[in-house]
Amino acid sequence: MFGPVLSVMPFETEDEAVRLANDTPFGLSGSIWTRDIGRALRVSRAVEAGVLSVNSHSSVRYWTPFGGVKQSGLGRELGPDAPLAFTETKNVFLSTEV
Repeated sequence: MFGPVLSVMPFETEDEAVRLANDTPFGLSGSIWTRDIGRALRVSRAVEAGVLSVNSHSSVRYWTPFGGVKQSGLGRELGPDAPLAFTETKNVFLSTEV
């Protein structure tokens, strides 16, 4: 399945919500909805996703890195670090003394 998907699952505690969010082989993006900024920061650190929005569903900006974790990919597109995701550094030493 590919596309915007919304999962709505009940939970009792913050820890349970994080466990449910991370209980997937995917981790492209997600949203956290809360009025509690402390909770927003704690949950943002704990949720395994490449991109998270707090109180929004639109976190992708061309000047910020975008990319997933787990089976949702690796590396980052967009933002100042994007060239690094598409670069493979190679060291070649060439001696001119024969």
